[in-house]
Amino acid sequence: MTFKPGERDLVMLQHKFVVEWNDQKTETFTSTLELLSNPQRYSGMSLAVGVTCGIATQLLLDRHPALSKPGVLAPYKKEICEPIRALVEKEGVKMVEQKAE
Repeated sequence: MTFKPGERDLVMLQHKFVVEWNDQKTETFTSTLELLSNPQRYSGMSLAVGVTCGIATQLLLDRHPALSKPGVLAPYKKEICEPIRALVEKEGVKMVEQKAE
């Protein structure tokens, strides 16, 4: 995608989780990303996807302990997603997590 001078993109993403606990109570949580790109840097989409993938790849090449296990890894475990999340947040990509009242 090519932008005209001064144009930028906006990436929005929201996950909504309804959790039912063992005591039958439910709670709703949301995780929201709103990313407005900087025209002098990367597009929002390249930050959200490409930079994130690049960070995970760099951690793999650096033999980060969380990524050193054999097989296919998915970022569902805290020890895998936390180092990626910390570095991605430094690039301006941050999810805001909230519990609905």
